[in-house]
Amino acid sequence: MTHFKTLLLLCISLIVCTGCSSKDVDPKIDNQDEYFFKFKVDSNLVEYEYKSETQINLTGLLGYDVNSGQYTLNIAGIDNIFETTFTNRLTIFIGNSSELSTGVTYSNISEQGDETPDFIFLVGYYDIEGNLYSAGLNTIAELYKTTFVKLSQITETQISGTFSGTLLQYDTNGGTLKLLDSVVISEGEFNVPIMN
Repeated sequence: MTHFKTLLLLCISLIVCTGCSSKDVDPKIDNQDEYFFKFKVDSNLVEYEYKSETQINLTGLLGYDVNSGQYTLNIAGIDNIFETTFTNRLTIFIGNSSELSTGVTYSNISEQGDETPDFIFLVGYYDIEGNLYSAGLNTIAELYKTTFVKLSQITETQISGTFSGTLLQYDTNGGTLKLLDSVVISEGEFNVPIMN
């Protein structure tokens, strides 16, 4: 239960931190016409258009933490970063002790896909009504359904890839964990600028 709440808080903080105004950061935007973030939710298409004139709402971050020895990846697609409520956004966060590679299908469930990250795998989606659906590593109990992320290209300017899976919505009020709903994410694709 505590593990689940920690993952939810991490997901929320990642989603908050990844939205930046265009004045806050200076991404390498050589191919900004090529940037996109789209997926289907229960067969309904969702697209977040890149809004480089007013905000950096599609982002990719790659990093390495010397202290923990973890390689990290954070991909975010947000419809409008200036919304005061958490809606219309999807974030992918992966942390692993080995470098993240293209052509590898990462999954939150062991033996599903090519590799399961040993630190963190988290996909969080806020729908149009602000409901949070997520998938994480099943480290303590089987709380999540299988979800996949595959990186197709990493360059100096952009990261592209695909994602899919089933995300779950839980109610954690009252000290209990109650499954409320689920969504199926399919045909997820992104090509986002790498942030400095």
